[in-house]
Amino acid sequence: MRKFSFIIIVNLFAFLTACDSDGFQEHEVGDSLIDKSTEVRLIDTFTIESSTVKMDSVLTSGQNNILFGSYEDEFFGRISSDFYAIVGLGGTFSLKQVTVGENLEKTPIRYDSLVFISYPDGNYMGDTIPTQSMSIHRVTEEIEIPDDQIGFYAHSSFPYDEESLGSSDFIAKPISQFLEYSDEKEADVEIDDLGIRFNMEDALGMDIVRMVNAENDTIKFSDKWLKYLNGVVLKAGEDNSVMLSYNLQAGRMKMRLYYTYTAYELSGTRDFHDFPIIASSLNFTNVKSDFSSAPYDLDQITDETEDLSSEETGNLAFIHGGLGMLTKIKIPHLERLNTVGLTGGVLRAELKFYPKDESFDDDIFKLPTLPFTLYQTDKQNQILTQLVGSTGSAASSNYVENRDNQDESFYSFDVTSYVNSVLANGQEFDDALLLTLPISSLGVSMDRLIIENESDSDFRIRLKTTYVVQN
Repeated sequence: MRKFSFIIIVNLFAFLTACDSDGFQEHEVGDSLIDKSTEVRLIDTFTIESSTVKMDSVLTSGQNNILFGSYEDEFFGRISSDFYAIVGLGGTFSLKQVTVGENLEKTPIRYDSLVFISYPDGNYMGDTIPTQSMSIHRVTEEIEIPDDQIGFYAHSSFPYDEESLGSSDFIAKPISQFLEYSDEKEADVEIDDLGIRFNMEDALGMDIVRMVNAENDTIKFSDKWLKYLNGVVLKAGEDNSVMLSYNLQAGRMKMRLYYTYTAYELSGTRDFHDFPIIASSLNFTNVKSDFSSAPYDLDQITDETEDLSSEETGNLAFIHGGLGMLTKIKIPHLERLNTVGLTGGVLRAELKFYPKDESFDDDIFKLPTLPFTLYQTDKQNQILTQLVGSTGSAASSNYVENRDNQDESFYSFDVTSYVNSVLANGQEFDDALLLTLPISSLGVSMDRLIIENESDSDFRIRLKTTYVVQN
């Protein structure tokens, strides 16, 4: 449980409090300057309003890493992700030639098996202990980006054959599967312990071998191959308990055809050909959420312009990378700092926020690994200017860990430049900040955070401002 601490507070306004302690001394300024005293005050009880917003369109195509799986989250309900992929030709697949007498002869091949292999990159969200399942299906339409879009989004999908090309039940071992990954091209390499493998429909594999033996152009040219096999979709089982992350580089997801040579000196020799899932603008992740099992009605947010106040969600605000959820923060009375004393200035301003107690752990629901960013926004919840820190570079969060009392750990931002800008230029009624994971990670990140913002809690969202006042 958290330990609560006290700050001696002197009321500044009904919504604002300034506190003076032994650490903040009153300094007399010489007569040659001005006959006034200067105080340094710590002001940390601004009214801060929070809400959750959700982006309408979260781009998920053209990424090197993708998400796949399904799990149950007590705050977000059931989160699931399917992956639509283009299967590359992997180079020309042609018959080998051998010398027979004075002639060169092509060696035909016999189909052995067709498998799909994937190697998680070590990142995951959820419980890896139960048995997981996935199936692979053939997409029945050509995957093309519409003219009015720049890519595919978390809600995008294509029709596919309900009958699977193959399926697999497996125990997720994302870290060991990644560490044991092998690039060795040996026909008899044992892959069951290296990645997630499942057998695919023999008819597809036999058709590919038939085209190889017939020297069909489909198996020689990428454009013809992609018309033959539009793409595949990997679908997670309904009862899965974990979401896995994959990096598409270095051939860590592929369709592999095993075959045997049937003539001449190569007769009986086994080999294989890999059809890689390559990083492509046509690959994308489809992320779905079912909030019905969660205590907070997060599906109330149906439009990007809507705010779901923390007062309606148990004084909590939410961030979720895959779902495109962001936390909106408003500091409605920030400009009143200008009314403190005759003149004044901000030495430092720090925004602090705390993960909700018992909303995370070290195994299943880990804290985000990426730093958070802050953007200015308006009543339409548009992402506008990114905040900069005191050094002039983009502001990013700092995680301050309390090892003795983990639940007292918090995130902080240097928002000095932002506060000074508001005091210098004024504040509009709709001015607010959007707290988010890096924009480039939205749609392909499993990271999530539940932020506490109960008004009478020591662990609410705080703006801690060190202010110099001339009385």
